[in-house]
Amino acid sequence: MLPRALLAAPAKRSLYISRKCLATASAAAASSPPNVGILLKRNPVILRQLTEFEHAYYAYRDSIQQGEARPFNPEFYFKKGSTAEQRWSAAQETAVEKTPSGTVQLVQPREEELSALETASRTTAADAAGDMKSLDRALDRTLYLVVRRAAGARKGEWLLPSGQMKGDELLHEAATRHLHAEVGTGLETWVVGRTPVGHLVAGSEKIFYMKAHILSGKIQTDGKLADDYAWATKQELKEYLKPDVYASVSKMMAEL
Repeated sequence: MLPRALLAAPAKRSLYISRKCLATASAAAASSPPNVGILLKRNPVILRQLTEFEHAYYAYRDSIQQGEARPFNPEFYFKKGSTAEQRWSAAQETAVEKTPSGTVQLVQPREEELSALETASRTTAADAAGDMKSLDRALDRTLYLVVRRAAGARKGEWLLPSGQMKGDELLHEAATRHLHAEVGTGLETWVVGRTPVGHLVAGSEKIFYMKAHILSGKIQTDGKLADDYAWATKQELKEYLKPDVYASVSKMMAEL
């Protein structure tokens, strides 16, 4: 309850409350160091497949654009007989054709030419084998790293890499340290920014999460802090994380 002298002084009341909040936060920080985790992700490698509606929409949009587009007339852009005209003509010989009116238009690929093209499969050997440790799976989805604790109060529980800060560490420094402690130093990662993307309240502790991207490297767990790991999509994480934990961290993740 505020002192009586502060009830009639808004400015003093605000200053009093601010100082009280700072004192409470400082006391909490002194009693237990903050926790920080890392949201390590691999972005999609290929584009996802379009739905039937999206195919119809893009086809309709392209037909409108082609109908309203004017044929390209080089005489408007290049001086007759200039070097620029000669270079442009030489580059377009195999890709353009002239209409009866003399204008030039680009040659569109024919259906038989497109059907003859061989495309790589969207599913990989890791998809077929159900290898959750491989980054070569679910190429059109974002994958997130989750580890299984090998020691401590949460032994056997699947979590995002996290732990307590030490001394004067910054958030991104502590997050990177915990990641290397749990899955080895063979990973090259990039932490996005210096501020957390969200936090998780678990009992009496609060964990701030930093977003990071994996650039290269390989995970090597020593079994001391983490004895297993998986690269899972946002939806697959439901099978690993506890419901209350998933409800919080899923809000920090992309849908794709």
